[in-house]
Amino acid sequence: MQLDRVEYLSPEAWSQWHTELLQSTLNRAYNRVPFYRKRMEETGISPDDITSVEDIIKLPFTTMKDISDNYPYGLFSVPLRDIVRIHTLRSGQPNPIALGYTRQDLKRRTELTGRSFSSAGVSQEDIVQICLDPGMSLHGQDLKEGAEFVGALVIPPDPVSILSRIRVMVDFKTTVLVTTPSYGLYMLETYRERNMPLAALNLKLMILLGETLTKDVRDVFESELDVETRAAYGIFEACGPTMAYECKEKKGLHLALDHVIPEVIDPETLEALEPGQEGELVITTVTARANPLLRFRTGDITRLHIGTCGCGRTTWRMSPVSGRCDGLAVVRGVKISPEHVKNLISQATGGRQLSFLIVLGRSKHLTQVDIPVAVDESFFTGSLPQLHNWIRTTEDLFLESLGIRCRIRPVEYRSIASFWESGELIVSKARFLAEG
Repeated sequence: MQLDRVEYLSPEAWSQWHTELLQSTLNRAYNRVPFYRKRMEETGISPDDITSVEDIIKLPFTTMKDISDNYPYGLFSVPLRDIVRIHTLRSGQPNPIALGYTRQDLKRRTELTGRSFSSAGVSQEDIVQICLDPGMSLHGQDLKEGAEFVGALVIPPDPVSILSRIRVMVDFKTTVLVTTPSYGLYMLETYRERNMPLAALNLKLMILLGETLTKDVRDVFESELDVETRAAYGIFEACGPTMAYECKEKKGLHLALDHVIPEVIDPETLEALEPGQEGELVITTVTARANPLLRFRTGDITRLHIGTCGCGRTTWRMSPVSGRCDGLAVVRGVKISPEHVKNLISQATGGRQLSFLIVLGRSKHLTQVDIPVAVDESFFTGSLPQLHNWIRTTEDLFLESLGIRCRIRPVEYRSIASFWESGELIVSKARFLAEG
C-alpha cells in the first residue's frame, strides 16, 4: 500500500488494519516480552481473546514507571543483535527510559516524520532550520532526518545563541522554521528589539511542537511574519515528534493511525471515553518491532475526533493538548517531575533529602524554572564560596539531566513550608511571590 494513500482509508479498512496489526503485536509482546506476558496472565487475558480492535480495552496499561522498571532490555521484543540504535532519556524514576530500534523501526520513523513535513508543504526547494532546547535533542534528530527524507536542506539544532540562530536564518534564507511556540515568540521579540527588518526574512512556514500552539500565538506568527503555521505533537516513547500533525484545515492534529491505536480514558476511573470527550491520551503502537507499547498512558489531556477531514484524510484527529493529569510540568517541550527534581537534589547533596519547590515563571515568552531549596545550618556551614560552588554545580547537573537551565535558590524552609506540606510542589512564580 502506498504510504501517501494510507491516510485515506475507509473506517472499515482502518478497523481491519488495526485488528490485524494489533493481533500481530500482541503475539510478539506476549511471546517475547516477559513483562507483558506476566501482566496479561495476571489479568486473565491472552492474545486469542483479542479478536477485534474494540477488544483493546481488555489489555493492561503501560506507564512510564513500567518502562523505567524494565530498564535496560526488559521491554525489547527482538534479540539485541537486531537492535541498531538505542535512545535513552532520564526520567523521574530510578532508572532512565531506554528504547531500542531496528532498521525497520528507524525507516518507519523517518518516513512518518517526512510525511508530516510533506503534508505541511515542505519540499526539496526548502531550507529547514530546527531550533530546539537541548532537552529535545532526540526529537531534533528525528526532525532532521525527516526533513532530509523529503529532500530539504536542513540546518539542525545547535547550542549557539539566539542571535547566531537569527543570523543563520537571515543569511541562509531559511524558509521553514521548526521550534516551540515559546521559542518562536522569543526569536520574534529578539528580532524586534534589534530593529531588524522583517523583509530580510524568507520564512514561509513555521512548524511548532513541544508545547500547545494557541490561537493567539498562531495569529501573532501568521500576521506579523506572514507565514503559514502547522502544529505537531509527539512523544519520545512512540513514533517521535510528529505522531500527530496538522493539515491545511487546522482542525485538529491527524494521528499516525497506521502506526498507533489511540484512545482517550478517564484518568481517574481508567474507563474508555467516547470520541469528543476530554481525557488522557493512551497510545498502543502497532508497527514498532523492537519496543511495542500496549496502552501507554501519555499523561496528556486531549480529545479525539473521528470522521473525514476537509483535506480528505480519514485519520483520527486529536485536539491540542490542554494539560497534564500526572503532576508533571512541561517546559519548552521537556517534562519535569517533582520526583526527578528530588532525585537530582539528593544526588547533588550526597543523598540528603531537602525540601524544594518547582517555581515556573516567564521571561521574554520562555518559561523559566526556579528551584527554591530549603537549607539549614546542618547543610550550610557559613562558607559563601562553598555555597555558590554548590549552586553552580547543581545547576550544571540539572542542565545535563533535563536539557534546560534551572536556577537553584537556597531559601529558608518557612518560605516554602505551606506549599511543601500541602504537597503542591509545582507553582507559578506569581503565586510563590504572593504566598511564599
